[in-house]
Amino acid sequence: MKRLRMSLPLLAAAATYGAAVSANEAPIGVFDSGLGGLTVLERLLDVDQVNNDSGLYGPDGVPDLARESFVYLGDQANMPYGDYAAEGKSDYLRELILKDAKFLLSTNYYTCTEEREPSGIKQRVKIIVIACNTATAWGLEDVRKYLASTDSDIKVVGVIEAGVRATLDQISATPDSPPFAIGVMATPGTIASGAYARTIRTELRARGVTGNIPILNQGCAGLADAVEAGLPSADAIASSNFVELVEQHRASGSTVPIKAVILGCTHYPFVLGALNRTLAELRVKGAPLANDFRFVDPAFYTAAECHRLLRDSGRLSTAKKQTSAMAFLSVANPKLPQECLTPDGQLTRKFKYGRSTGTDTVTTIPVPFTRERFGEAVFKNIRRLLPRTASLLEHEEGGEAASDE
Repeated sequence: MKRLRMSLPLLAAAATYGAAVSANEAPIGVFDSGLGGLTVLERLLDVDQVNNDSGLYGPDGVPDLARESFVYLGDQANMPYGDYAAEGKSDYLRELILKDAKFLLSTNYYTCTEEREPSGIKQRVKIIVIACNTATAWGLEDVRKYLASTDSDIKVVGVIEAGVRATLDQISATPDSPPFAIGVMATPGTIASGAYARTIRTELRARGVTGNIPILNQGCAGLADAVEAGLPSADAIASSNFVELVEQHRASGSTVPIKAVILGCTHYPFVLGALNRTLAELRVKGAPLANDFRFVDPAFYTAAECHRLLRDSGRLSTAKKQTSAMAFLSVANPKLPQECLTPDGQLTRKFKYGRSTGTDTVTTIPVPFTRERFGEAVFKNIRRLLPRTASLLEHEEGGEAASDE
């Protein structure tokens, strides 16, 4: 099995990743419940809002984080996160989210599933980006509290706050704005948490917008799974959920136009083409959609927030180095009893959602990201939608490092 290389060998010597380094040169940590967070990694790789030489705001053609390194974790074995709350396992979900953060803060990883103890060495991250809406909704505050308990100055960025602020900026939400509605398409777990609705209401109040703003929540069951697996049905699931969201608004009797729909799951930009086609069809049918309606992907604004926090705290890398990254996916522990595993080695749904908090049993482990772990169908989407991420992923171990400069 060939291990995909992301600019540096995944099995780098301990001296490279484990030695003490300047806090500024530590990597940016990113985690998601699966592959959807790669859309956030892409934005971290290409965000360009600041002149890197002068420090003044304004793009200069060079990514703002061009000198940074990254560690990405996709907790694929435990996804979808959006189903835990529905199964009455929100406490276990919060435990998973905290474990994701602790992995990024650790210095070890499993090089393969056969290891009893992790022998790989990596650097501890200097900031954490929660590139998952459900994880942000259920675990952001837990991660912040954990870091505070360890007297750490590491900051955490979540996609929900950044996405909501960006949406209201884009639709120019002010006290004088004509009536409008906002939609949210997310996993059932994210919708159940109420995090988007709360954050939108809070931000509207902060902007002095006190009118009755309808917030349309659409839990898209199965969409993240379909995208993750590269299934053709993903487009149809996305389209039908968008139609349901619009019909929900129409059925309420409200005639105010929907100005924006937030894509509240990092997997959903992969089906943006299908959503735009459905948008055109709904316009023909006279759906209550504003002329300047837009889908909002929070990823870009999350990347901009990450850069701002690093810049304001003086933690941006100053080394003249090439963009690099290490990527990991979680897999089911093959040492589990057979009744806990599917024929292809995944956790059975019954076992996955039947686990309880506080157990020492290791049910999943993070290992290096390999092509075989996400499949060619999904990788085609990565190439098409996420060119910078794809260019890193396609550098196999031993190849030449990719440069963003």
